[in-house]
Amino acid sequence: MKNEHPIDRRWNQRRRDWAVVIWMSFLAACFGSIVLFGLVSPVDVAGNWADQYDIGVRLAYGLEFSFLFVLCLFASSLTMYMIRTGPSEGHARGEGRRKKPVIHDPSESNPDFDGEDWK
Repeated sequence: MKNEHPIDRRWNQRRRDWAVVIWMSFLAACFGSIVLFGLVSPVDVAGNWADQYDIGVRLAYGLEFSFLFVLCLFASSLTMYMIRTGPSEGHARGEGRRKKPVIHDPSESNPDFDGEDWK
């Protein structure tokens, strides 16, 4: 009997989805931090908004990154939820859709339109 190592097993779909969500959230938060820290100095944030708490620059960096990470995690999770709970595969092939509406000539239902060109 062969003992299988846990790393050798393949992840199920839910684990892979969450791994992608967390990784994409991390990358988006990294990019957002680069942009945010380029525009706003954490020293200013620590000095102006949180002066009463006496936080350092590293903690300001960490808090700003954590906020961006949680925000991106929420957006990625919502995207994954909408993708996974979307229409079934048959819907993409056209099954289950409404039929195209039948377009009638206006002169059929309204006698005032007889003989007029509507094109």
